Amino acid sequence: MKINLINGSQKTGESNSGIILDNLNELIKNKHEVKIHISGTKLFSEEVFKEIISGDVIVLAFSLFGDSIPSHTLKMLIELENTIKQEKTNNLIMYAIVNNGFYEGKQNHIAIEMIKNWCERSGLKFGGGIGQGAGEMIGHTKKYPINKGPFNNLGRALQKMAENIEQGKSMEIMYLSPYFPRFLWKFMATRYWHSLSSKNGIRKKDIKKRL
Repeated sequence: MKINLINGSQKTGESNSGIILDNLNELIKNKHEVKIHISGTKLFSEEVFKEIISGDVIVLAFSLFGDSIPSHTLKMLIELENTIKQEKTNNLIMYAIVNNGFYEGKQNHIAIEMIKNWCERSGLKFGGGIGQGAGEMIGHTKKYPINKGPFNNLGRALQKMAENIEQGKSMEIMYLSPYFPRFLWKFMATRYWHSLSSKNGIRKKDIKKRL
């Protein structure tokens, strides 16, 4: 089976979406032909689009922007749809993995519904997916095995996705939050954003200003 993993992060270096796809790849690479495509903010070439639709499975991972699909990922999907229709491709199945900076994975439900609708419009089978909360923690906890740390439920969900990919079946959409106290996550996230804003010359009181 030929599987194309699309990292829809705007980052061309390490990203949370990339870390998640790397973990999925570890579960499927020994049995299937797997290729990872990193979109960044630029469109793929025509050759890459054709390569993606020539396979059997697409797994798209991206981070949530304003409760929706990022604009660069949406642009990529529009071009991918055009390629699908031009090449008259069918029998493709797409799974989605969306992570966000909120604690609750349910925050991703609108974006996943959009992917489901896009699949219907493009003639693809929607394979379901995963909505992961506290996505910014993923990069900070990558030294821990995904099936043992605060994202062990994500590890089980990826295992479930790998099994459904193997069988060509759709999976239930799974919305996940980390196994980590919410109050502690909020404390650490606040410290992280204050530190980041300080590095960019923004003071704490500037963040709290109302427009």
